[in-house]
Amino acid sequence: MNSNLKKIVLSAVFAALIIVTTAYVKIPIGINEGYIHLGDSIIYLAGCLLGPFAAIAAAIGGAIADILAGAAMWAPGTAVIKALISVPFIIATAFYNKKNVNNRIIHLSTILVTLLSGAITVLGYWLYEGFLYSFASAFASMPFNAIQAVGSAVVFIILGCALDAVKIQKLLK
Repeated sequence: MNSNLKKIVLSAVFAALIIVTTAYVKIPIGINEGYIHLGDSIIYLAGCLLGPFAAIAAAIGGAIADILAGAAMWAPGTAVIKALISVPFIIATAFYNKKNVNNRIIHLSTILVTLLSGAITVLGYWLYEGFLYSFASAFASMPFNAIQAVGSAVVFIILGCALDAVKIQKLLK
């Protein structure tokens, strides 16, 4: 199968996983229709496995999840923020794979960039919510966005270790 076609198909699969783990596997937090979900951990995995295609899967998956969850007004901001949180993983994985032959998902670089992606999540939603509602309510949501980021990092590390154990990188080539 053509490499780009395989990436496109995997991107669609990841977008679907992001939709399900965002819109349907969630804990409502009651502030401005927000909720905590596992979708970001799938975005992190996509960044490690799909390269630049991950940003497209993240944007589409996140935006559609917001629409399905009844929060369509969040979809434009989510599309941009979710695409941006995949970028540190795309870059970290590209540099790591250039220097190493084992092509693992979990390594020091991908663990460290969970902090950067978490910061993008917190600041991105603070800005977007500030424009939608007010910066005061956006400030009140920041701790929940931070919890979202930390939870996603933990789930990403667990899933990444499991996928590394089955050598998913080789299976996807």
